[in-house]
Amino acid sequence: MMYLSNLPTGALAHVSSYLAAPSRALFAVALDHRDVDSSSAIAGDDWEALDFGDIEKDLAAKLSDDDIRGVLLSIDAVNNLKRLRLTNCINISGAGLDPLRGSTIIQHIDLSLVGDHESAKLDPEPPISCAEVLPILDSIIERGEDCSLEHLQLPNEWRKERNTESDFHAFLTRFNNYLSSRADVCLKCSCNLSENNEIQMIDLAGSEYGTQNYTCYDCMNKYCYECEDHLFGCYIRLCHRCEKSYCAHCQTVDYCTCCGFSYCVDCIDSKQCSQCEENTCLDCIPGVRCHNNCGADKIWCIPCVEDGDAFSRCASCNESYCADCCVSNVLHAVQICDDCDQYLCGQCRMNTCREGRNCSATKLLSRHSRRIKIVYVIKMRS
Repeated sequence: MMYLSNLPTGALAHVSSYLAAPSRALFAVALDHRDVDSSSAIAGDDWEALDFGDIEKDLAAKLSDDDIRGVLLSIDAVNNLKRLRLTNCINISGAGLDPLRGSTIIQHIDLSLVGDHESAKLDPEPPISCAEVLPILDSIIERGEDCSLEHLQLPNEWRKERNTESDFHAFLTRFNNYLSSRADVCLKCSCNLSENNEIQMIDLAGSEYGTQNYTCYDCMNKYCYECEDHLFGCYIRLCHRCEKSYCAHCQTVDYCTCCGFSYCVDCIDSKQCSQCEENTCLDCIPGVRCHNNCGADKIWCIPCVEDGDAFSRCASCNESYCADCCVSNVLHAVQICDDCDQYLCGQCRMNTCREGRNCSATKLLSRHSRRIKIVYVIKMRS
């Protein structure tokens, strides 16, 4: 019987060349009876970047720490790997990252376990453990001037609650000190980022606790928050959904004028309020619609709805009509009834006010309704 493992190394290397990068490494791990040179030939030698998002999501979710460890060993990650993303590896504790101990090559590590422009909040929470991972990260930043680590994306569940007595907070402080010692400067204005006393390299106390400031997730270039892009304002912004910072060159990030948060355009498709014409994220759209169904594409932001600028509400049926309909369409307008002294929509003015009352608004509305019916009958007969 012929086994796959009995094929010549050259043939297996040729087959693996058609696989995605993580699959090549997993293939080499599966043939672990072979010598190191054979495994290296099968896995390939182009290993500056490894993203488990390049394989099927279901497969990545099944990988264990032993699988991750085997992959990192097969590619000699400690000496080759510069960028690592554990996308969709939601069943690991992090112990499998041990082959990265003491790396002076690694520049970017993403432990968020989510893909591009996906919410950083996972449910259920993954088992990735501070106890397993932090000693490995410490072994990297302890290399001091020899350390190359520039960006670290940490899991959301580690950052949810700030505890200054925790091992995690102590690590954040050490990592912040390491980044400050690099004396990085803004690529646009050349200011020294570590000299900003108000905003540290790592958010240690703010609303984005545990996230890295100044550094673009994609290009890892550094920008201060005073430098601006002529189209989108601040040159680097943190997306509130994926919790990653991007510069204006790598990703367009819109600013919601309602909540004040920024979002990647690929994370959330922001809308323009039909009333104030400001950009609005989906969380700041209350879902109120004009009862006249005047346009499915019309949306209104929370401030415009709450201030009463966008809608008028009928005091009788409690339905809302947008300002445009109230101005342009008497049949659906919410207007003050002279006799009733209430704001009523067209239908309620007819139903309520003409029952034995002399309402000037109702008479006008009734004449308008009759004209529309006559026009309709004429069109139908013609």
